Amino acid sequence: MLTLKKVKELVEAPSHAKRTPSPKMLFEEGIVLLRREFDQGSHLTVYNSGYVLFSAGKRNTVFHIHDCCGDYAYDAAEGKGDVIKEEYFENCEWHIRALFEGERKMEDNQAKCEGAGRSNVCVSYHALSEDWSEIADRTINMLEKIIENEAVHAMLAVLTDKQRDLIHQQFVLGKTHQEIADDMGISRGSVTRAVNQALERIRRKFDFEAHYELAAGGLA
Repeated sequence: MLTLKKVKELVEAPSHAKRTPSPKMLFEEGIVLLRREFDQGSHLTVYNSGYVLFSAGKRNTVFHIHDCCGDYAYDAAEGKGDVIKEEYFENCEWHIRALFEGERKMEDNQAKCEGAGRSNVCVSYHALSEDWSEIADRTINMLEKIIENEAVHAMLAVLTDKQRDLIHQQFVLGKTHQEIADDMGISRGSVTRAVNQALERIRRKFDFEAHYELAAGGLA
């Protein structure tokens, strides 16, 4: 997993004496280091200079990867708020914090345009932001959903095909160990041992229990 911390180590911190490059300048002169695509054509591109281009629709914004720092405050459903500590993002996939920094920059750009009387200049947002109210209505926090999806894929990647199948049958399909054993033609004890080995393999690889409760349905 390429974490935000590792990406920051790959590039130098920005010089305050230099102006932030324009999207056009990055397109024409920049050397791409990393790229992450999202739905509806939006994407994050990190250049070897450390500058990040966030594109959503016809709108672009540029910031430095080292700008992705500090605690991140967000509003959860039903008016409740929470704060994610900087250390947590530093050890997550690099694009998670960068995505939210890009969203924040676009919001700032729109506010500046409206303040200058250019309310007709509309900034496009990532699909996740546009669906915010719908997600909140379902009491699902956007940030938690992104992190959970990333974590699930990362955890399943460390398992064998057989282990992934067993985990899927138990936690997604909701089968008992006896039902799985009957379907596979093996003993119930063999299923229990194999599932426990898979869970232990995940726990050894990740600091899992601090953020998710697999037995309570974290993969459902």
